[in-house]
Amino acid sequence: MAQSPREGNDRLTVKRLLEAAAKEFARHGYAATRVRDIVEAAGANLAAVNYHYGGKEGLYRATVAHLARRAREDLPGESPELRARPPEERLHALVLVMLRRHLGPEQSSAASRLVAHELLDPTPAFDETLREISAPPCHRLEEIVALLLGPRADAQEVSLACLSVAGQWASLPFARRALESRFAAIAAGPDLVDRLARHIVAFSVAAIGARRAALESPDPRKLAGATVASA
Repeated sequence: MAQSPREGNDRLTVKRLLEAAAKEFARHGYAATRVRDIVEAAGANLAAVNYHYGGKEGLYRATVAHLARRAREDLPGESPELRARPPEERLHALVLVMLRRHLGPEQSSAASRLVAHELLDPTPAFDETLREISAPPCHRLEEIVALLLGPRADAQEVSLACLSVAGQWASLPFARRALESRFAAIAAGPDLVDRLARHIVAFSVAAIGARRAALESPDPRKLAGATVASA
């Protein structure tokens, strides 16, 4: 059944509002974003926001859902082929996605910037933002890290290792300019994401491997992280 001109216009308006809202909320955060700026960028009017979303908070929640769908589509597929690959390769695929999300163009990094704003200044949509945008890659990372740590690692060990791995990209949504200023030699060139991904994976796999060796060692002093000279 063909859609009416009114339905077609409504769909186009919703699309433009969500795209404009994603840019504005990612740039300024919820509190500092003006709905008027969103509707002007979308070529719409204030009445359209109330009609489709019931106001600013409804538009914000719809934007979170919109960015979450896009973020899930960016994750490496859970195909049998990918799951059969070594965890190091699966980690590399995930790190690439997260770096592209954090260091990509403004629109591609909108999801990560929105999460960063929520962490700094939580809104009523805090829980759903983390659940919808942050949880999927976190769950994927937990699965990969658990494989790298081995069967002796408990849930706390896995969580700590995940914090260490994710911490290497977590500050990037607002740190691009600092990266380019402080580490110009690293930031220069079109292969920044690839170089960072290789480094993060190599660094993380080495550290996790050392922790696994300590967990599987019969010497309890190694598990505690102590460095003991041979007697």
